[in-house]
Amino acid sequence: MENDAVANQFTESVGPLLESGDLPALITLLGQQWPPESLTALLASSPPAVSSGAARCLGLTGSMSCCRHLAGLLGHADQAVAKAAEDALWHIWMQAGSAAARHRLAQAVEHIRAQDYKAAVAVLDALLAAEPTFAEAHHQRAIALCFLEQPEAAAEAYQQVLGLNPHHFAAALGLGHTYVERGDVRRALELYRLALQIHPGLSEIREAVEQIKTALRKRDVA
Repeated sequence: MENDAVANQFTESVGPLLESGDLPALITLLGQQWPPESLTALLASSPPAVSSGAARCLGLTGSMSCCRHLAGLLGHADQAVAKAAEDALWHIWMQAGSAAARHRLAQAVEHIRAQDYKAAVAVLDALLAAEPTFAEAHHQRAIALCFLEQPEAAAEAYQQVLGLNPHHFAAALGLGHTYVERGDVRRALELYRLALQIHPGLSEIREAVEQIKTALRKRDVA
């Protein structure tokens, strides 16, 4: 009953601000009444609206230490909860560095969008020289290296991501893709399975895993 009361209090206080999209007011309220540890406790609430709301709020105020709790919702039966958890994870990952690092990361992302991959790598190299534990910077660098057709260097960057952030399903996928490019489909299969273990909702990858398994069985029989 106590948990129900807390969930109701959360819904009544935070719900209107989530619905209106008033982020400044929401962040202020979270700082005053709903610290990350309280939001984390609400992730397991039975009403999906409470779980998804808490996940959305953690995306605004949570830190990397919250990621394991959010990752546990990626396979939630309610798609809205799983989507809220995924969005929250991405927001935390992108915001995990210092203000200067976040600025440089945003610059690098813009370079990638503009297909200026060498410029992106240069910005990210400078960023990582100052903050080598910023996992998302390694991830964006890996993406740029893939576009530059440097799969081995990209693989090293993806491995750095997973070493710093074992919940990064996109890095597991990206690393799997580099093995496909290098012709090692068995190793790629392992990475795709890891990505699915982290994020069971990756239906396209689940299909790819089955296709690779079928192809390997045929090759082994031949």
